[in-house]
Order: sequence, then structure tokens, then C-alpha cells
Amino acid sequence: MRYHCTSFVAAANREGWQMFVDTALLHSGGNDSHRAGGHAQEGVDQLARGPLASVMFGDFVAADSFHEAVTAAHRRHVENLQGHKQTLTDVGSKAHYAARGFTSMDQHNAAELRAVRPETGPSTSRV
Repeated sequence: MRYHCTSFVAAANREGWQMFVDTALLHSGGNDSHRAGGHAQEGVDQLARGPLASVMFGDFVAADSFHEAVTAAHRRHVENLQGHKQTLTDVGSKAHYAARGFTSMDQHNAAELRAVRPETGPSTSRV
């Protein structure tokens, strides 16, 4: 559903600006962001499945050094993916919060307008 945001800043109202918010699109984007966060978590789960074997590159000094470098990079990738997951789910939650806020604000403002102008149909005369 598309809502007309009736409580835009007073200066905007004086200028005749209007703001339209598509709350269904906000919810859809929030769902997509949550889903992407879930995919990032699946990546974390896959990547963090188990430690890298210490002898997988051989049993000599250079192999040990390489193993340490790969292990550190692996750890950073897991941490980065966890950060992406958190960011994506936070964005999704904020999109849902914003959509609920716009809907609530619009319903409140519509009730306020009905209290001042109780007619049900569009007004034919404007003062």
C-alpha cells in the first residue's frame, strides 16, 4: 500500500512539497536484506566448519608459515562475513521499522485530520 506522508516538515508543507512512501516496498526490501543476511550466515557456517589442518601444506618451515598466513586470512574472511550478515539484518530490521513508523504516523495524522474535518468525502471548497 502506498501512503501519503502527511507530517512532512512544516517548511515542506509551506512550499507545497509532498512525500510518498511505498511501505510495501520498504517491507519487501527489508525481507530481501534479511534473506541476504541469512545467506551470509550460511557462508560463515560453511567457511568456519573446521580448522585448517596444520600439515595440509607439508611438514616444513615454509609450509608452516604459509599455513599461518592462510589461517589468518581465513579468520578475517569469517569475521568479514559475520559483519556483512549483521549489517544486512540490521538494514532489514530498520526498513521494517521505518515502514511501520510511516504507517503509524500516517494513520495518526489521518485521524487528526478527521477530528478537525469530519466530512467523509473530498472537499469541494477550499479556504
